[in-house]
Amino acid sequence: MDNQERKYHDIIAQNIKRLRIEAKLSQESMAEKLSCSREFISRVENRREKVSLNMLLKIADLFQINPSSLFIKP
Repeated sequence: MDNQERKYHDIIAQNIKRLRIEAKLSQESMAEKLSCSREFISRVENRREKVSLNMLLKIADLFQINPSSLFIKP
């Protein structure tokens, strides 16, 4: 993973965690809404797993945001 990719990977992970906390969702409840596992949400938030485009779109839809905002540093 190059530096540019790592930078955006970190920003996306931070934004997902921030949005989840602001929405007062547990990892478990977020996972249920996205039809994935709590472990997956944890790995994403802790930067151990990348998120697919399809999952980014689902996350943006869940939080009713523009998907591009996931790429903007908070």
